[in-house]
Amino acid sequence: MALSLSADFHQPSDCCFSYISRKIQCSNMEDYFLTSSGCSKPGIIFLTIKGKQVCADPRDSSVQDCMRKLKP
Repeated sequence: MALSLSADFHQPSDCCFSYISRKIQCSNMEDYFLTSSGCSKPGIIFLTIKGKQVCADPRDSSVQDCMRKLKP
């Protein structure tokens, strides 16, 4: 996973250059945000309960399921 992050916690300029290769464990995630439309590839950046950021493929079914679970 590679990610480009701005100085602030997360900004629209955050981009994913690769995605996590394993299935997203939603129980370890507390929030997510979409990458900017200006990024070279679309991405979802999940924020883990341990404070890490994980880039994921928005087309992946486990990513979509987790997004639905995290947002009411």
